[in-house]
Amino acid sequence: MRRHKFQIDSFALKVIAIIGMTADHFGNVFWYQLPVLGRCLSFAPGGLTFPIMAFLLTVGYQHTHDARRYGLRLAGFALLALLPFWWAFDSRLNVLFTLLMGLVVIWAYDHLKNRVVFGLLLVSAIVTSHWCDWSYVGVPMILCYHVLKDPLKRVLIPVVMVWLLTSYYTLPLLLAPGATANTWLLCLPNLLYAFVGSTATIPLLLAYNGKRGRPLKYFFYAYYPAHIAFLALLHGLFFGVWLPNWLTWSTVLLALTQGVFSGAGT
Repeated sequence: MRRHKFQIDSFALKVIAIIGMTADHFGNVFWYQLPVLGRCLSFAPGGLTFPIMAFLLTVGYQHTHDARRYGLRLAGFALLALLPFWWAFDSRLNVLFTLLMGLVVIWAYDHLKNRVVFGLLLVSAIVTSHWCDWSYVGVPMILCYHVLKDPLKRVLIPVVMVWLLTSYYTLPLLLAPGATANTWLLCLPNLLYAFVGSTATIPLLLAYNGKRGRPLKYFFYAYYPAHIAFLALLHGLFFGVWLPNWLTWSTVLLALTQGVFSGAGT
C-alpha cells in the first residue's frame, strides 16, 4: 500500500497560526491570573504563530500582483489594531507593523540594485523594529524566508533566531547566582514558546505544498484586532483590569490634568 506524504496548505497554516496566537494572547492578558501550567499551555502553541505568519507573508508577496496594495492593506489593519494592542499589552507597535517592515525589506531586496542602500534600509528596519512586537529578529526572519532557497535552511534558520533571542533574555536569569526554582517556573512559558512552539513550525513549513486552500484573506486581518480587544474586555469585566500594566489611572489623570491646564493657558 502506498504511503502518502503529509502535506499542508496555506489555509491550514493560517488556522494553526490563529489558534496559537489566540492561546498566546490569552496567556499574556491573563498572565497574573493563570497558574504556571496555564501559562505554559498558552505560550507553547503561541510560538507557532509568528514563524508561520512571516513565512506566509513571503508566499503572499511572491504571488501578489500588487505589492503596494498588499502593503497598504497591512498598514491599514496595523493602524486598526494599534489601540487594542496598547489596551491589552503594552505601548509597542503590534506585529502587523513588523510584517509591514518585512514586506518593505523583501521588496527592496528584489528591486534595489544598490546593495549598500539596501543594507542601510535593512539596518534601519531592524533598529526600528525594536519598538515593535518581535523586536530585532522579526524582519531578519522574514528576509530569510524570502531569500533562502534550501528548504531546510529556509525554515530552520529563522527558528534558530527565535532560540537565540529567547536564550539571550532567559539564560542570564536562569544562570544567575540567586536563581531559584521559581525563576525557572517564570521562564518556562517563554522557553516552551521558543523551543516547542516555534520549533514545531519546522516540520509544518517543510510540509507546505504551495497551495492556497480555502480563501482566508481578510479574516485573519480582522480577527487580529478583534480578538485582542475581546480579551482585554474580558480581563476588565472579570478582574477589573481596565488598563494595561504600563499605564495607570494616575498617569491618565495626570495627562488629562496637564492637557486641561495647558489648553486653558493658550
